Amino acid sequence: MLPRRVKHLLVAGRAIGGDKIAHAATRNMACCAVAGQGAGIAAAVSIRCQRPLDQVDIGQLQQELDRQGVRHR
Repeated sequence: MLPRRVKHLLVAGRAIGGDKIAHAATRNMACCAVAGQGAGIAAAVSIRCQRPLDQVDIGQLQQELDRQGVRHR
């Protein structure tokens, strides 16, 4: 979700990238929706903690995903 040469941007939905296996697993709308929710939560955590997106604490992100009832593991 983090483009290599662009800061302060998350890319979700059908624009995400990955290897062949990851790509095959994300070729449906449910995955796109969940990826979008994860990106939104990551952005909110980034702002709340005043940290760049690439330095967001994954534990905080997972806690919020759990709080919202999102299946992520």
